[in-house]
Amino acid sequence: AVSIGKGGVMSHEALMRDYYRTYNSEDPAALRAFYHEDVVLVSAQGEMHGPDAILDSYRFLTGQFLDRMTPTHIAVDGDTAVVAITDRFAARVDVADFMGVALKKGESLDLSLRGTYTIDGGKFRRIVIEPV
Repeated sequence: AVSIGKGGVMSHEALMRDYYRTYNSEDPAALRAFYHEDVVLVSAQGEMHGPDAILDSYRFLTGQFLDRMTPTHIAVDGDTAVVAITDRFAARVDVADFMGVALKKGESLDLSLRGTYTIDGGKFRRIVIEPV
């Protein structure tokens, strides 16, 4: 294995790629390792504090959807990574209202998002997810 050094730009980019791979694997226990104990996630659902709140939301989401995030561009500046994301939600069940859209089982919705990740000690301390 090649190590680029703690906090280096390449290691942050690798961290982001590992994160999306893990997110798409639907393994909450593995995902937890990416979150700082004091993590804050800001999204359309509001503000969530701590890994448990984020993972509860993740479990709910992945119960309703096959949720696949694809990073299309990763820009790292110091301890901040800004990622352009295509997020495809394929409904596992009928969903009456997801972000103002009703989806029947099997239908999908693609969102273009921007994620801004603040990295602290190799973990995410703050995440802001917003539509583009």
